[in-house]
Amino acid sequence: MNSKRSADREAAAQAALDAAGRTGESQWVAMRAEIPPCDALAAFAGSESHDRFYWERPVDGRSIAAFGRAGAIEAEGDGRFAKTSERAERLFARLHVSGQGAPATAGPFLVGGFAFASAPSSAPHWREFPAGRLILPEVTIAGAAGRSWCTLIRTVDPSQSGTRAREICDELRADFDAVGHALANRSLIDESAAEAVVPPGYRASADRTHAEYRAQVETALREIADGRFEKVVLARSVCMREEGDYDPCALLDTLRRAHPTCAIFAVGRPGVVFLGATPECLVRLVGSRIETASVAGSAPRGRSPEEDLEFGRQLRESKKEQAEHAFVVRALCDALAPHCDALEIRESPRLMRLQDIQHLETPITGNLRARRSILELVGSIHPTPAIAGAPREAALEWLNANENLDRGWYSAPVGYADCEGGGEFYAALRSALLRGSEARLFAGAGVVDGSEPEAELRETRLKLRAMLAPLMEI
Repeated sequence: MNSKRSADREAAAQAALDAAGRTGESQWVAMRAEIPPCDALAAFAGSESHDRFYWERPVDGRSIAAFGRAGAIEAEGDGRFAKTSERAERLFARLHVSGQGAPATAGPFLVGGFAFASAPSSAPHWREFPAGRLILPEVTIAGAAGRSWCTLIRTVDPSQSGTRAREICDELRADFDAVGHALANRSLIDESAAEAVVPPGYRASADRTHAEYRAQVETALREIADGRFEKVVLARSVCMREEGDYDPCALLDTLRRAHPTCAIFAVGRPGVVFLGATPECLVRLVGSRIETASVAGSAPRGRSPEEDLEFGRQLRESKKEQAEHAFVVRALCDALAPHCDALEIRESPRLMRLQDIQHLETPITGNLRARRSILELVGSIHPTPAIAGAPREAALEWLNANENLDRGWYSAPVGYADCEGGGEFYAALRSALLRGSEARLFAGAGVVDGSEPEAELRETRLKLRAMLAPLMEI
């Protein structure tokens, strides 16, 4: 490492020490450098005892693995997104970055997510996942365009001496060497061990009977006919139990192979991981450019190319599916229009084809007219009609009274924010909460005028399959 980089690191550490002493607030020092390309999932796999985060969109070649906690932001209540945005801006202002220049996709990041509801969950299985939680990781490995970057962060508190700058730099350098050595010697899965494992047995239990779910759909349809709301998304859950503990990394590896166009994510705390493969981008912000998409309206995949095309044609032409899709397009445009000069909306939906299911998708893009953070935009959008219903407040009121499901982080925003205010968040769909030998899966279906209870139940089965099949394979 040349002397200029060493001086840059020491200057950053000294700046953090000076600021801590002057303001009485903790500061952070970040050291960032390019490293040989590595597998982010392998990095995630070696951090079970920490707060950890994994994100990959295989089709784009972008990935993040992060672990350890140098800082954290938690918020709840109706203003949680605004509070989180303000605290994130303050935190990044106290972060002193040294090392190689790099794109925003290299980090540092705040990573994590939010619950579907603004209040903390009362369900014991969601106890580690508050209404909103982002962490500033101690270690981040970010990959894009075939390159990988490592960022290490150290906390500097006001009590530390100003003579500590060189010591902090030496500690960061030692940590950097240790991380590089660990990554170079880390493999994701021991294939020989995997082949020797006897296939496990499973027990499954749903949170309600099929008859109860169909009855809930019928109740929702009566409310729609009475004009209370136009759409509501009714979710249910299934609990799977295995003889041994589930392996979240093996599951994530299966998901990224099966769903390369989805965002594969995991938010882990000691002993528990919330993970999934979601197709639904809530919002991506790069500079002033916003990207989002309406993903609503569903049909199965066909067993032959001809049947697949026919299912796709029926989906495109279904008045019921078109109406469900239009609710989401309208809501996204209404939420983003006040922030943008203009929105570009695809004229007609295209088909998003996944492994077992296909959806109608309408991309929406725009340019911000004034500075907004990714977290502010998430707060404007969540929850969309694709995961809650329309109008929003009436649908949420009905769900609170009738769904009988604590969603926790299911169908809620999960993602990352960078130090420039950008980032991306997806709706945590096709997801599961893993704790030891227990996996809790979630899926929902949009109920609109013309919905049929049996068809909506069948749609939830299709969506559950995205997680159920790989869980049973591993």
